[in-house]
Amino acid sequence: MCSVEYICKEWISIYKILGISAIVLFVLFIGSKLNWKVVFEKLAVIWFKLAFSVMILFGAHLLLAMQGIVLPINIFSIVTVTFLGVPGILCVGFTTFLLNF
Repeated sequence: MCSVEYICKEWISIYKILGISAIVLFVLFIGSKLNWKVVFEKLAVIWFKLAFSVMILFGAHLLLAMQGIVLPINIFSIVTVTFLGVPGILCVGFTTFLLNF
């Protein structure tokens, strides 16, 4: 019989393996071709964009919640807004609007 704790522990170990594999591949493929300073600068920009997109989505969630519309804040919406910017915000808002009405 499979319990919830076992499933959670199994998924956590899978995420650890995937994370370590991604770091190793990142170091092998990108680290040998680029300067480490450039790599860390690009990572800093990506982390800043992720944090800023979470703040934008949270603010939009609060504003739309007053109108009775729920804007989800999940990994899909965060990544969409991070990489697309303003069109990502419009895309998430439009799909939320279509799903709510």
